[in-house]
Amino acid sequence: MAQKIIKIGSSAGVTLSPDALKSARLDIGDAVDVSVHPASRTITMRPRSVAAGVSPDVIMWTNVFIEKNRTLLKRLADR
Repeated sequence: MAQKIIKIGSSAGVTLSPDALKSARLDIGDAVDVSVHPASRTITMRPRSVAAGVSPDVIMWTNVFIEKNRTLLKRLADR
């Protein structure tokens, strides 16, 4: 998927399609770590672990639970 670098204030950014976000299991507002590899001219983006020391299985289960129940959780949050 070809994307353009866009200007955002004094910074730059690349937009991600909803399909790309879903495939990466990311959502707007999620924290990511970005690594730049000058020799290969590649940029890597990884979700930032907000739960250091928590089992990856627990994080995965929690993400699956949130995704399955996103609508209900949003309704509860709006109360």
